[in-house]
Formats: sequence, C-alpha cells, structure tokens
Amino acid sequence: MDGFFGIIVADGRTRQVVAITDVVGSLHMYYRRWPAAVALSTSSLFLASLEPVTLDAVGCQEFIQTGVIYEDRTFYNEVRKLPPATISVFANGGLNSQRRYWRPSDLVAESLRAEEATDRIWEQLGSAVRRVSREFSSIACDLTGGYDSRVITAALLAHNKAFTTVVSGVADSGDVGVSSKLSAKLGVAHLHYPPMVGRVAFENLAPVLELTDGECDLVAYYDVARIHSDLSGRFDISLNGSFGEVARGYWWELLCPHTGARRKIDSEKLAIRRYAATSCGELFRHSCRIDLARHIREVIERTIIGLEYHPNTFQMDTVYLGMRMQRWQGRLASSTNRIWPCLSPFIFRSVLETMLQSCSEVRKRSLLVRMMLAKYAEPIGAFPLAIGHPALPATWRTIPKFRGILPYLAGRVVGKIGSRFVQPHPDMQQKIRAELAQSEAVREILTPKHMRCMAMLDEAAVTKFLQRAQGLPFTAGPEWSRLLTLEFALARSAAGISVHSGRVLPERVAAVSSK
Repeated sequence: MDGFFGIIVADGRTRQVVAITDVVGSLHMYYRRWPAAVALSTSSLFLASLEPVTLDAVGCQEFIQTGVIYEDRTFYNEVRKLPPATISVFANGGLNSQRRYWRPSDLVAESLRAEEATDRIWEQLGSAVRRVSREFSSIACDLTGGYDSRVITAALLAHNKAFTTVVSGVADSGDVGVSSKLSAKLGVAHLHYPPMVGRVAFENLAPVLELTDGECDLVAYYDVARIHSDLSGRFDISLNGSFGEVARGYWWELLCPHTGARRKIDSEKLAIRRYAATSCGELFRHSCRIDLARHIREVIERTIIGLEYHPNTFQMDTVYLGMRMQRWQGRLASSTNRIWPCLSPFIFRSVLETMLQSCSEVRKRSLLVRMMLAKYAEPIGAFPLAIGHPALPATWRTIPKFRGILPYLAGRVVGKIGSRFVQPHPDMQQKIRAELAQSEAVREILTPKHMRCMAMLDEAAVTKFLQRAQGLPFTAGPEWSRLLTLEFALARSAAGISVHSGRVLPERVAAVSSK
C-alpha cells in the first residue's frame, strides 16, 4: 500500500482487529475505548456521538487558536487519533500493541546529491501517476501559479495521461492567470472556479460538518466542499501537489544563518513564528488556559526526540510532516476524501523518502524542483510562475526571464508598507462570517449561557468577543468561526447520542474489538 490510506483487518478467529495508518497519518483514523470494547472509525464526531463525552481542553484550545489539533488529540478526551505509520493491534476490548513501521529517523539525511535526487524523484513521480491512472480513468489535477502542482502536471503529460487542470480564485489573481495560460499552452482541458457568491445560511454548514467532524473551520472549508462536490460528478479522482514543498525546503528560512547545521532547531522561535502567531487565550478560564507558544514548543520538542544531532533542516522537515501536514493538510484531505478520492503523488513513500534524503543545498530556493523541470519538462518550467520568473534554475541563458521578479518583489514591499496604513478590504470569508454572526440560528447556538463548551470558557470574555463579531472590521474572524464550528460539532454529537441510543451503527464504524 502507498499514498493516502487506512487499512483495517478484523480476524474473527483470533478476535483481533489490526489498524494500519499511512506514513504521514494523513487519512485520519480514530478510536474510542469502553470497559468492554474499542470502536474504530474515520469520524471522531461519530465516535463522540455514541455516548457522552468530556471535552479535551487542550485540543479545543489548539483548534480555536490555530485551526489545527495536534498529536493524538480531538475535541474529546474519549476519542483519540491513531498515530502515523503505525500498526495498531486491538484485542479483548483494548489496544494491545502499536508498532511504527516507518520513521523519518530511519532515513539517511543529506545522502542524495543533486543529480541522483533529480532523476529519482522524476522517475518515482512517473511511477505514482501511472499507478493512479490504472485505477482511475478520469483525473482532475490542481494547477496553480506555483511549483508543486506544475510538477504533477508535467508528470502526467510526460506519461501521456489524460487529465483536466483545475484552479480556483478570482479571475485576475496570479494563480488563475498562470493556470489558465499554461493549460492553454499545453493544450490541456481547464476548469476555473471563481469564488462563491451570495449568502451562506447556517443550515448549509451542516453537510460540511459531516465532512470535517468540526475539525476544520466550516466557513473556510465551505468553498472547498462546493468545488470538490462539483468535480466529483465529472471526474474519478483529484490530484494535487501537497507535500511537494518538502522538496523546496519549506520554512527553512527560520534556520538562517545556520541552515543545514547539525544543531537543534529553535523550537520556541518556530512555535511563535509558524504555529502560535496569534492567540485568543483570554477566552478560556484560567484553570484550563494554556500558554499557546510554550505548549506548541513542547509539541515540537516531542516531535524531534532523537533527531537533535541530525541536520536542523531534517528536524524542520520532520516537524512539518508530523504537525503541519499530518494534522492540518491531513484533516483537509480526510474531509475531501468523504466526497471523493483525493491524492498527492508526493505522499508516495518512495517520493517522500527521496525528498527527505536529498542534500539541503539542492533544496534551497526550490533548486531541486527547478532542476527537475529543466531536465525533463523544460517548456513547462520555462513558463512564468505567479511570482513572475520561470520555474527553472537561473543561468546565463535563463537570467533574462527573471526580470519579472523585480515588479513582484517591489509590489510585495509596497503592499507591506501600505498595509500599515490602509484597512484591508474584507474578503469573501470575512463577509460570510459577518452575515452568519447576524443570523438568528447562529446567535442561538453562540449564546454563552447555553454553549456546551462554556465549562472551559470565560463567560465575560466570550460575551465581549461575540459582541465584537457583530460588526466589521472584526480581526478575529477565523477564531470566531472556529468557536462556532466547535459548538456546532458538540451540539451535533449530543444530538447523535439520543439518535443512536448507544447502538454502534456499521456505516460509520470500521471495526469493533470487544471482550
């Protein structure tokens, strides 16, 4: 097995249930214990709805403040996520054993030089798209203005696989412009999904909750669900470039000036700059409030145990996979997978291992990807990215094509300066949140004295916070919609308890191990 998967094998003879997760744990699988049984499901919300639960205050705070839940946590103390790359054996109503079959620490960092890494990744991506094409005849492939989706497009074209490119966003955005023009140049069918228009009623969020278990911001995921629901009626599978950023040294800028050194990463700096940049901790009672930056730093420390003397770039990759991609990207992928199959060829084990073992020098400034495109798909690499320059290495022959980067950099500088003085125009999600905040149904569910999560919240702080949400500008819009998402999920799980009456429904439970 490879890619994005979960396997459950139930053996009636031995009365054992074996669960196997993919190498990154992207397909989320959960379990819940009782005195006489354990149930496994891909839905944390369903497991929570079987019997009453208690709130995991840490998991809830992680979600409201960052939009992501880390490690094995969910909203509920009784429901846990299975770890990545693990074989878990359940028997006699309990979790008997767990064994990791793959770890980043098993790899040899810095062992692949530029040419070998370039050739190997290209060959492995080709193998991945051929395997996908054998199973799915009709493919929709994301194509934006960046590197990663362009590589997948190039691999599909190189192996003569029929597909349609897809992009979403406003018509005059860089992503949409590059995607449309490059698809036309390549002669590939292309679809553009503009942003949704009109209002979103609170009732429309219920189907989205069923997809996400409430572990994604419902407002943010609503448009994703809309697009994939439409695509699923036209195609068999969606491919994307997720994980491709590993080949490009993502977040390595935080390691300067010691990039690649065998020294422990600064977990506090990483926590503050990438994971705990904003905080609304004042919403929580002092008795259960966490110091978000300190907490995330401790999660990072646990993630890199045993890697302290590896190159700091390898440590950063491990944190990125174990935290960002497993719990954030994985939750998005797990949600979309309930609509239809979705996959990134970069998650195939052979591709992932090659990226992780490639020398750091060739991954800086996206050089590995640019070299691969220059060698195997030069016309695609020569087409400008959204930032203005081609996806090729800078050489004396290509340097004239890099002139487009100067207006881009100048625009970024002007934009940063202007943002200090000009109030940003509210985007579509902000408008949706503002409209939802005025909804009678939302006001009812977010009435502090009735809220199910109020046991861990400060009522006065929440009341003030919700009052601020009634108008624009409201800078804490994402935190507001996450609070709404959490409370909606708790209401749905409580309603499910009365519906299920304690009976395990087979359509949502993959397996039950009982005494």
